[in-house]
Parts: sequence; structure tokens; C-alpha cells
Amino acid sequence: MSADLLASDLCEMQEKDIGPVCELIARAMNEAEADWARRTFEKHFACQTHGLDDGRQYYTCHAKTDVLAICGLHHYAWGPDENVWLAWFAVDPDYQRQGIGRRLLAMLEQQARARDYRKLFIETYDHPDFARARAFYEACGFERAGEIAEYLHDSESMLVYLKRL
Repeated sequence: MSADLLASDLCEMQEKDIGPVCELIARAMNEAEADWARRTFEKHFACQTHGLDDGRQYYTCHAKTDVLAICGLHHYAWGPDENVWLAWFAVDPDYQRQGIGRRLLAMLEQQARARDYRKLFIETYDHPDFARARAFYEACGFERAGEIAEYLHDSESMLVYLKRL
């Protein structure tokens, strides 16, 4: 798999992907994020099982049998119709710096525009584990839009980034 990733390379995430996707998130971010991801995915698939729309769409990209990347969008039902959030977003560290993340983000932006979303928000953190992610988002045209101080247990802040679509 290389940077010539196509939209057809994305598959809707399946419940069986939870374990491999969480392992990917642990490698790309950290174990705590993988634990949060597992809870989020389990709730998402439980909602689907019961016919409930939780506003989330997740996509995976595979290299042979391995999960190469996870990405998605999340629209909060109680939020403005024009706003959408980047859902889990990670590329396997062995495949980073090949343009895959940029292509995935561009595809998500196209999907968001097609659904009439006009603002794409990202939640990340002011923690060293997320420094590369913040630099990536800024390089992709996102601007820091807000901060919630002392959000994490270690007193690190949540940072919100925005890109107008």
C-alpha cells in the first residue's frame, strides 16, 4: 500500500476489526487511547445491533490482512447540522510519512462536503504523544480553535482544531 490510496481502498469498519484497530491505535498513539477507542467501537456496534444511529461512520484501510489505518466522521445529533468531527484517525506507524494520512483526510473532507457539513473539527491533546498529530493537522490546513484546560487525568488540555470545508 502506498500514497496512491483510492476511496475504494476504504472499507466500512466491521465489528471483527475492533481488536486489530485498537492494536493499531495503541501503536500509533498510546494504550490509553486504545482503551478509549475500544469502548467507543463497542458502543458504536451495540447501537448498530439495536438499529440506533450514533452519528458515527468508521472506515478501515487494509494492507493484505493487516489494518493499515482507521478513520471516520462523527456528527453529534445535538450539534449544528453543519458541524462534523473527525472520528478515530490513525495510520500504522510502519506506513506513516507516505501520504496515506493526507489522502484519508482528503477523502473524509470530500465525504463531509457531500453530506453538506461545512466545518470539520478535531479533538486532540496537548500531550507529547500527540505532537506529531497536531503538526499533521496544522499542515493539512486545520487551525487551533479552542482549548479545554486540564481535560486529561494528567492535567493535559484538550485542543480543538477546525477546518472550514
